[in-house]
Amino acid sequence: MSFNQTVLFDLDGTLVDTTDLILQCFNHSWQSAVGLVPSRERLVETFGIPLREAMRRLLVHSNETLWDSVRDALVDRLLSEYRSFNVANHDLLARPFDGARETVSELRERGYRIGVVTSKSRELALRGLKLCGLDHLIDAAIYLEDTSRHKPDPEPIRVALERLNARSEASAYVGDSLHDMEAGRRAGVRTVAAMWGPAPPGALEAAAPDHLAASFHQLLEIFD
Repeated sequence: MSFNQTVLFDLDGTLVDTTDLILQCFNHSWQSAVGLVPSRERLVETFGIPLREAMRRLLVHSNETLWDSVRDALVDRLLSEYRSFNVANHDLLARPFDGARETVSELRERGYRIGVVTSKSRELALRGLKLCGLDHLIDAAIYLEDTSRHKPDPEPIRVALERLNARSEASAYVGDSLHDMEAGRRAGVRTVAAMWGPAPPGALEAAAPDHLAASFHQLLEIFD
């Protein structure tokens, strides 16, 4: 099955295993700033969207009566606590998924162009890619700073396709969240659900992606 040499990947939960890191960052920031921590299920639902928007959504769910000015100040505090913990613990807790580097390398050998589309900042995303030995395998990457709209909006994927001179109907996006599946579908690319991420498998199946991949090895069967 050919996708005309173009495969785009999400980063966190897809190429790099940062689930434990992200959850610990959320736990630290919320315990420090609020004194309570949202449920794991609620936190995982925000994976894939920009961090500021994630904090806003979580606060609205936790306390809808907060004034906007108070909520904005609390979001800033949460972000500060999250980022400081992330910087201090990133290299200790982030790690590559088994088979990620080998699979991406093999796809390149087969002639595919490889892109990354993430809602993560450029600095931390590059840190994760380098830590996991993936940075030299990426032909183009779209980070938080590169677009004005973010997943589930299709703009980041479309910008990646432009940089790779790729056609949407002949490309695919591999991601582990519902936001990834929606963004890919709206961008007109094939969607591949990475079932090894933190999202509930049933939720990803219900999103009706074009393919379900249980492992990186299965990606080599999809992109033959």
